[in-house]
Amino acid sequence: MKRVLLFFMLISSIKNYSQVAITEFEKGQLEKFKSTTTIFVLPQLNKKEEYEKILKEVWTITSFKVVDFKDFNHLDFVEGNYSFAEFVGDLSRTSQGTTYLHTNLVVSILDREKFKKEFQKLKIDDKKYNKKVRDLINENLIYIARAPLCVNNKFLREALGSIDLMKLKFPDEKMVELYNKMYTEESFTNTNLGMLKNYFQLINQFVSKGESLGLHDDFTTPEIKNLKDNTLYIPEAYMMEYNAWKFSEKLRDEKDIKKLLEDYKYKFQFIKDEDLEKKILNNEEIYYLRYVSMNANKYLQVVNAKTGDPSYYLYSGLTYNLKDDDFKKINKAIDAK
Repeated sequence: MKRVLLFFMLISSIKNYSQVAITEFEKGQLEKFKSTTTIFVLPQLNKKEEYEKILKEVWTITSFKVVDFKDFNHLDFVEGNYSFAEFVGDLSRTSQGTTYLHTNLVVSILDREKFKKEFQKLKIDDKKYNKKVRDLINENLIYIARAPLCVNNKFLREALGSIDLMKLKFPDEKMVELYNKMYTEESFTNTNLGMLKNYFQLINQFVSKGESLGLHDDFTTPEIKNLKDNTLYIPEAYMMEYNAWKFSEKLRDEKDIKKLLEDYKYKFQFIKDEDLEKKILNNEEIYYLRYVSMNANKYLQVVNAKTGDPSYYLYSGLTYNLKDDDFKKINKAIDAK
């Protein structure tokens, strides 16, 4: 059977906070999730053994199994007690012509009873069988957590350019192609193996306590004062500046970089993605900037690479890039502690 494609909108029961959103659990829902085996479906850019290693270090709320993307099908896990951790996305266009792209790391469980009841009514010879199965799965997923994924410019341009202008819709074959690229190409700026480890740490920590999180409330913890004596590592990907009118980006020059960081008075260092990944996987207690841009929304965070804990968080809308004011605010937060 053709692999089920999951491009969907996340439901409103997930609260947003701290670059990770954790649902408010209904009665019995948390216990049900903890009793599952979580099927992790992650990009093929790393080996299964590498994913298993980091999960053994940080994932304790459920048993787990890593399944290769090329072998994954939700229908293989309808029978049994399973949950899912996977990359998903949504591409939509409003009647005013605005296109929205959402990409997320999502943890969810399937309401098996409701799904199986409706699934039995489907006919396999129906031309729309695959779509109906896909829609049925989407309708019966219960979301536990999500973390927004920041697409790179290459993926964004391909996504926004995939609309059929004659029909004003996104063709199914284009959606399948984009879905595959989420798993087979470097499509995101915040998903190296170390960053994923930190996301799993944070999700594991809050879900295990049954605590919910949201995405729109700024905060600072006392730990931010550690940056008075430590270096803030900034991924080199954040040196890029995006032009929303041209759907393009450029590398900031030395003058722009200096202006960007002129109000940050403490030590900082730009770092290659692979070097940051190595530091996180080596459990070095460093602090790094994690920045996500999605549909003109900005999620900015300072993260302890060893624990995965954020010590500073800023959300803002109507912006596509890091600004000098962002670093001015981080500097102010450090001084205040």
